[in-house]
Amino acid sequence: MQSAAALFREVGRPLSIEPITLAPPKPTEVLVRIAAVGLCRTDFHVMQGERRVAMRPMVLGHEAAGVVEATGSAVGGIAVGDHVVLTFIPGCGTCHWCRQGLHHLCAEGARITQGPQLDGTYRRQDRSGADVGAFCMIGGFAERTVVDQASVVVIDREIPLDLASLVACGVPAGVGAARHRARVQPGDSVLVVGCGGDGMNVVQGARLCGATTIIAADIVAAKLDWAREFGATHGVIAQGEKLTQAVLEITGGLGVRHAFVCIDPPTTLLPAFRATAKAGNVVVTALTPDTVKEIAVPPLELFVTQKAIMGAVYGFLSPRLQIPELLSLHRTGALKLRELITRTYRLEDINRGYADLQAGRNLRGVIVF
Repeated sequence: MQSAAALFREVGRPLSIEPITLAPPKPTEVLVRIAAVGLCRTDFHVMQGERRVAMRPMVLGHEAAGVVEATGSAVGGIAVGDHVVLTFIPGCGTCHWCRQGLHHLCAEGARITQGPQLDGTYRRQDRSGADVGAFCMIGGFAERTVVDQASVVVIDREIPLDLASLVACGVPAGVGAARHRARVQPGDSVLVVGCGGDGMNVVQGARLCGATTIIAADIVAAKLDWAREFGATHGVIAQGEKLTQAVLEITGGLGVRHAFVCIDPPTTLLPAFRATAKAGNVVVTALTPDTVKEIAVPPLELFVTQKAIMGAVYGFLSPRLQIPELLSLHRTGALKLRELITRTYRLEDINRGYADLQAGRNLRGVIVF
């Protein structure tokens, strides 16, 4: 069938809205009509060449939710009409990690920038007949997509799909980093550097955990105002050494128990590290350009202060567990989702959506079909 899609063809150029031909799902795959897809900064990193992919053209977009329209003959537990969230790391179910329930560490995650489906073949072609890749094996910037069942989580049909799309990436990335990676405890102090899609959800996660001091840091004043609405107790507009000094002032010279680096780790990790108390945690949730090979942290300083630096992808918990849990928290009023969406766009306005993101006008923009 034909489907409109936003194709990534050239680094540094806008996405191109084009028709693609979408082949039917193979035995373990499903056809999904996309209802909503978030404008995550990760896709923008690809567009700018900061996160390299193995092929072009490629349909980007990974923070997606929709409705199943067809299933392959070997699909289990997924039916036509089901509402689903798509996971940007598949859970193959057979690798070392998946057998332990750690789907966020699935061995197939190493292939999500390659372009082909999980089975190594393609379902998309452009007007010239050339194969088109799918970023994260999803390709969510399109009216429809074909994905393996390993990338599908069925959700309650009562959840609005624009909200459901948010728990495909940004919400579990942030909330999970606080709850499952750092394991923030009641009474803890927290620093969140970069209050975008990930960072604002770290703020939410820290609040859910009972943190009593939540310091939001950003260079956009409006984001600090938003952060207070999500649970931040303090806001700081500062970078580098000034950020460290401001946090130490707020914490009486002690530093925070947990710092979260949610934007530009090459420039923000060291100030966040130095704003963290002895034996504290520094959690990196932000993507670093793959051309950056190292970030300077003095080894003696690391040794003496006994701090831990750790990464967190997908909030360090299986999306198959997190997605239903987060939607349940939303239904009880404990987790804000609607408030995360600043603007909605049509597919043809996707480049304007990313311009708004870069300008700091959006907390989360969402393409709604």
